[in-house]
Amino acid sequence: MSNRKFVFSILVLLSFNMLLSGCAIRIPKLSPKVAPISNLPSDALFLDKDAIYNRTYSLIESAQSSIYVEQAEFDDPRLIQLLLAKSRSGIDVRILLDQWQKVNRSTLDELKSQNVSVQFYPAQKGQIDHTKYLIVDQNLALIYGPPWTAEGLSAHDLAIELSGRSAWKAATLFSKDWEFTTTFPLTVAKTSPLPEDNIVLAINANVKQQLSEEISTSTKSIWIENSEITEPDLIQDLIDAAAKGRDVRLIVDQATANITPVTLENLKAKGVQVRYFPSQQELGMHLAVFDNSSFLLSSSGWTRVSFVANHEFSITVPSPTASAKLGQIFNQDWERSTK
Repeated sequence: MSNRKFVFSILVLLSFNMLLSGCAIRIPKLSPKVAPISNLPSDALFLDKDAIYNRTYSLIESAQSSIYVEQAEFDDPRLIQLLLAKSRSGIDVRILLDQWQKVNRSTLDELKSQNVSVQFYPAQKGQIDHTKYLIVDQNLALIYGPPWTAEGLSAHDLAIELSGRSAWKAATLFSKDWEFTTTFPLTVAKTSPLPEDNIVLAINANVKQQLSEEISTSTKSIWIENSEITEPDLIQDLIDAAAKGRDVRLIVDQATANITPVTLENLKAKGVQVRYFPSQQELGMHLAVFDNSSFLLSSSGWTRVSFVANHEFSITVPSPTASAKLGQIFNQDWERSTK
């Protein structure tokens, strides 16, 4: 017998003997993948008009090199004058506005007349640019629920400040929109020294994908404040989550009850709890809090048109600290909403 065959036979006999004696070969367990956590603090949340407006103004005032703005609607006179002043001081001010909103026409004319770089986002016919954010010096960003109008800022809404790598990522997305509009790219660094904050930015159809993933992976609760939900796939996702025993709750704008009564009745019949925000104030929020540990803020309602046709934006933030604060806000809104 050759040495190779002899060694192989010995190994087989030893293995067989170990099995007979009750010994087993231990296979090391693979460590489960740890979900990323964001360090976004609760003081990065700005709720309703005064807090959102004051933080917007102070961030623009603090700009040292650049200010990038993308807004669905913008006609606030104080912010217009502040941007003009910053542009005259040598700050690189770039602004993209939705071309279909009437309020944007006079804003664009006033800014252009004083040599500010402002353009209409080149949407296709019928497409609306719902993206709403402010980026300062490519390292701070404020992501908005409301547009920069008196009506928009008077709604019950939210803005989130980003100061990690996600702020730089927002600058790169703005640069792509700017190049798509003007064919001239902006100078944004290929990498960033900002700390990783594990915040996911999504646009267009990817917003729906992020929502679907968060809904399907939630294990306890899904709390939503939204002006409108009609997208069939997401409605089914919520129904499926309720069937699994998740605490699925939805606060919608009072006016939505008259627009989508069949959808809301279907959700209620399938275990989703629905309440209507008081009519004294418009509900502008497009927010979902998952398991009180992560949240998603999107730029508009969850409709088929939003995800298929329009230019949309969202952030997904796995921050237990900020999510717990939003959970408190949701519960306060839930208590003052009607069945």
